Amino acid sequence: MHQPLPDTDLIVATPERVSFDYQVAGLGTRAVAQILDLLIVSVVIVAVVFVAEFAGALGQNTLATLIALFGIFVTVFGYFWVSEAIWSGQTLGKKALRLRAIGDRGEPITFAQAGIRNLVRVADFLPYGYGVGLVVLFANGKGKRLGDLAAGTVVVKDSDSVALWQLPGARAAAPVAAALGGPVAPAHQLAAATPGEVALRRLSPELRRLVSAYAARRPQLPVELRARFAYEVQGSLRMAAPDVFAQAGPLAALDHLADLDRQ
Repeated sequence: MHQPLPDTDLIVATPERVSFDYQVAGLGTRAVAQILDLLIVSVVIVAVVFVAEFAGALGQNTLATLIALFGIFVTVFGYFWVSEAIWSGQTLGKKALRLRAIGDRGEPITFAQAGIRNLVRVADFLPYGYGVGLVVLFANGKGKRLGDLAAGTVVVKDSDSVALWQLPGARAAAPVAAALGGPVAPAHQLAAATPGEVALRRLSPELRRLVSAYAARRPQLPVELRARFAYEVQGSLRMAAPDVFAQAGPLAALDHLADLDRQ
């Protein structure tokens, strides 16, 4: 009988035919992260209630009720939804425990996925203490609660970030990255630039340095390492080259920017 690789619970294949494995987060670490998040939410709710009571003490009973109801609703749902949407699948609790919610194919979760998995949290919490969520998590054998099943997500242990100069065979890229990181050109100079130059000048200084370093070392890097690096910075690549990213994946987007840099 085939045995799964140790600590490897999720294997995804990229569009470049390179496979990455993730370790699905265990119940213990997820529980601790959830407790931290609930403590943060509780502090905010206490602050909201204090403001509502202050408004009530001033005779604004209707306003106090609205502040309490709206504030608690926004805090409970907004904290998890917005945090995971803007921090690529992480809340403060997940950051502390090095966990991250990702899509089933290993891609960063979208704003809609973050919303779905957290709206369904209400059903997961029933009847209390995430009772339904725990039953579903153990039943499906994939570490997914109802919210994850509905949104097509899974919580994994966050891998260490990889810088280009940390990849084997690419140590020399560090001084290249440092040397090529200049300031973005003023807006009045963009009119005389080629479309490629305009695209590159709109990148953040950090991403521009990484693209330049990658372009210089690309011929010496095997495709597996190139794909790995592209997936580590895929959030930035999605914003920098959205069309190429959507059609062909992160490595194609990184190569596209590298080609522009070489030109």
